[in-house]
Amino acid sequence: MSAWMIRAGHGGVYAEDWLDKGKIGIGWDFGSKDIASMKREQIRATYLAEHPNESKNRVAAIVSQVYRFAHEMTQGQTVVMYDPASRLYHIGVITGDCVPTRDEDDPAYTRTVRWDTSASRDALKQSSKNSLGGIQTIFAVSDEVMNDLRSATGTLQPIPEEAAVEDASDDNEDARAATYDNGIELIKDRVNQLDWEDMERLVAGLLKAMGYCARITPKGPDGGRDVIASPDALGLESPRIVVEVKHRKGAMRAPAIRSFIGGLRANCLCSMVLRPVERLVFSPKER
Repeated sequence: MSAWMIRAGHGGVYAEDWLDKGKIGIGWDFGSKDIASMKREQIRATYLAEHPNESKNRVAAIVSQVYRFAHEMTQGQTVVMYDPASRLYHIGVITGDCVPTRDEDDPAYTRTVRWDTSASRDALKQSSKNSLGGIQTIFAVSDEVMNDLRSATGTLQPIPEEAAVEDASDDNEDARAATYDNGIELIKDRVNQLDWEDMERLVAGLLKAMGYCARITPKGPDGGRDVIASPDALGLESPRIVVEVKHRKGAMRAPAIRSFIGGLRANCLCSMVLRPVERLVFSPKER
C-alpha cells in the first residue's frame, strides 16, 4: 500500500475546505468526462484536444498527475495534505473513487477521504520537510518520511510496502508555484528557529532593505520600541516607524496591539505589527 502527498492548491487554498468536506481533488478539467475509465493515452488525447498548443513536457506532466489521481491512488491508501495556515500535515485514508464534480467552487475531480490525524511541521526532521516539498501536485511519500510523520502524531499505522517512485520534475507553472510554496514554508522554518535578538535584527534588516534607516534600540525599558526607522538617518522625515517585535507562535491579540499603540508618542507616525510565523503587516499612518 502506497502513501501519497497531494497539494491543496497554490498556498494550500483548498486545505480547509477539503478537511471540512472530507475530500481531495485536482483542477484539470476534462469536461466532466469519466477519466477513471480512461487509459493513459485516452487521457492524453482528451487533454490535447482541449489544449493543442501545450508543450510536450507540460502535457506529459499533467497526464501523469491526472492518471495517478484517477488510477494509481486507490481506496484504503494513505494520503497526506499540508495546510500552511496551521503548519499541519493532515493524514487520512482514501475512501472513494475519482469522480467529476459539478460545483464551480470545487476542483474538477475529487475523491472522498477520511481525515484521521495531523502532524506539526515543526516536529519533523529537515529531511522530511524537504521530501514533502516536492514540486508535483501528487507524489509518493517514502516509508522514512511516513515514519517521521507517524512519530509526530503517534497514531498512524505502519505502511508495509515501499511507496512508488515519483516522476522526474518538470518545468511548468505548477512546478514553479509548488517551489514558491515550499520556499515560503522553509522561510517560516528558519524564522521559527530565531531567538528574540535575532528576530529584532531580522526586522531591522527588512526595513533597511525597504530603504529606511533603521536601528535597534538599546536593551532595557524601551516602552515597546525595539526598532526605530525613518527615511533619513536623523529621523526628521516622515514616516517615522516604531516597531515592537513579538516573536511567538500564534496571533497577536488585540490587548497587546492596543497597549503598543497607546504607548506611542504623539509625534510618532505609526506601527509595524509582526506575526513572524505567518506574515508581516506594515501600515504607516499619519497621526
